[in-house]
Amino acid sequence: MNFLELCRRVRQDSGISGDIASVVNQQGILLKLVTWVQQAEYDIVTSRKDWNFMRGKASGSLVVGKVEYLPGELGMLPFSMLSKVYVDRQPLDKLDFEYLDDWHLKNGAAPDGTPTGFAETPDGTILFNHKPTQAVAFDIRYYKSATRLSVNTSVSPIPTEHEELIVQAALMSYARHEQDDQLLRDSQVAFDAHLKSLSNKQLPNLVIPGWGG
Repeated sequence: MNFLELCRRVRQDSGISGDIASVVNQQGILLKLVTWVQQAEYDIVTSRKDWNFMRGKASGSLVVGKVEYLPGELGMLPFSMLSKVYVDRQPLDKLDFEYLDDWHLKNGAAPDGTPTGFAETPDGTILFNHKPTQAVAFDIRYYKSATRLSVNTSVSPIPTEHEELIVQAALMSYARHEQDDQLLRDSQVAFDAHLKSLSNKQLPNLVIPGWGG
């Protein structure tokens, strides 16, 4: 379902009167409903940084003499977290940004060489510890940043089979607004069940050292 369809579904399940022709230019309770759906979806996506459905990947070549990159310069979308960074087929160490920034300042600049480490900067760029003297291949695995649903046709990255989670979260907001305790309880039970299903399928497997093969 797109944003508009999600809102229509919540309106139907809540019993709110009046059709929703668009997610924009609404007033009163329908405006609240649109906001509840938007916030519900955003809260679910941002509740974890490591949802499988938010994974992304990029590959290419680093530019000679360049150590800091915006995500788009590497063929990436804005990221919430970097998972793996490889340069010249070698995994890079993740470094603290302040440490790496100080190291560059003490050296007068990033030294020449193939990068062996990287840092995520506070403004969402990727900073390497060395500047390559020749084009060198990189491969990156990362988790994308969340964006809010905004127009009728906006579609959540949450897989279709788990969209009911958004509906139930929005219904809980409506139930609190109306002080409808029965609806709140029913929606909470449904929400918890759907969240468990989403988490089982869309979070990385937990690896416990010493267990398994």
